[in-house]
Amino acid sequence: MIRTLAAASIAFAVFAGPALADQCQDDVSKIDEALKAESVDADVRAQAEDMRSQAVQLCGAGNLDEGVAVTSEVLALLQVE
Repeated sequence: MIRTLAAASIAFAVFAGPALADQCQDDVSKIDEALKAESVDADVRAQAEDMRSQAVQLCGAGNLDEGVAVTSEVLALLQVE
């Protein structure tokens, strides 16, 4: 039972990691596109850029869940679906 659970956990980690990495990259691309708009308020832009940098660092360090959570917050801040 424990071996089965361990094997399932490892399999999930192997297959979920790349999916989250792709999501992180996709979200960062959406953020970059949204930041190109001149209508973004300067304060919102500064906050979004800081959070984007944080997300990129988290994703690059392998903290994909946290990185995706931050990109989701930035997308909500920028009102991007």
